[in-house]
Amino acid sequence: MAEDSSLKACSYFLVRYVPDTEREEFLNIGLFLHSAEDQFLDCLFTDDLRRIRRFHPRADLRFLRDLQSHFEQQIQEHEDNLERYLAEMQESFSNLIQLTPPRPLLAAEAQAQMAQLFERFVGKRRAEFPAADTRMRIKQRLADALRRARVLDHPLFEKRIPAEQWTEKGDPFHFDFGYRPLRAAGKPNGHLKLIHALSLHRDNEIAHVLANTLRYVRRKEPTELTAVIEALPARRDETAGHSYRLLRDAEVTLQPLAEVGAFASSVSKELLLSASAS
Repeated sequence: MAEDSSLKACSYFLVRYVPDTEREEFLNIGLFLHSAEDQFLDCLFTDDLRRIRRFHPRADLRFLRDLQSHFEQQIQEHEDNLERYLAEMQESFSNLIQLTPPRPLLAAEAQAQMAQLFERFVGKRRAEFPAADTRMRIKQRLADALRRARVLDHPLFEKRIPAEQWTEKGDPFHFDFGYRPLRAAGKPNGHLKLIHALSLHRDNEIAHVLANTLRYVRRKEPTELTAVIEALPARRDETAGHSYRLLRDAEVTLQPLAEVGAFASSVSKELLLSASAS
C-alpha cells in the first residue's frame, strides 16, 4: 500500500447516458479524473456499444463512439484552465449526457486509479485502456516518475515555466518543468534544462511551438530541452516522423516514455548534486 505522503488529492466525475430525463434512468458510460495538484485531467469512455444498445435501442452509437476522441481533444484545448473547463461541463451537460458532482479520493498514480474506477463504475472494456498517446497521459506518466524519484517537489525543480520571460509579454506557452543544476561532473554548470511532454503523432503543432520558442530561449541563455514522447515514430507514421525531425533539427533531446523512470532518476541525481554543492 502506498504511503500517505505519496498520495495526492484527486476527484472523479461519472459520465451518465440519460436518454429520457423524465424517467431518470441512466447508464454509466465513462468518467473523468482530475488532479489539481498535477494539472491533470483525463477521461475514459466505454467501448461496449452493444450494452448501450440493450439499454436504449435507439441510441446514436456514432455519437457515443466519438465521445472519447472528442473529450481528449477538448481537454488538450483547455489545458491552461482545467478547473474552469470542468465547471463549464457540469453546467452545460444536463440532458442526454450528464456529469455527476465531483467525488474526492486519494491516489498514488492517476492513470492506474482511473482504470480501477472505470472497471468498478462503468465496466470492463473490450479493448485495452487507451494508450499513453495523448499529451495529458504522457505528462502524467512523467509526473508520476518524477514523483517516485523525489524530484517533483524539490526546491530547485520548477513547474509550468512561462515562456514570456524569454519571448514577449502575453505569450501563453508554458514549459512543463525545468531546473538549473549547479554542478555537473564536478564543474559549475548553471545552464537551464527544460522538460516538456507531447505526442509526436497528435501534437505536431506543439512540436512547432517548442522548436520556435526554444530559439528565443537560447538567444538569452544556454538551454537544453528534453521532450518526453510516447515512443519513437513508426516508419509509416508520417505525422509523427515530421514532428520527430522538427524537434531533432532544433537539437531537442527525445525521451521515449518507456525510459522515463531512468530519465527521472538522472534528474534526481543532478538535483542531489546541486543541493550538496549549494
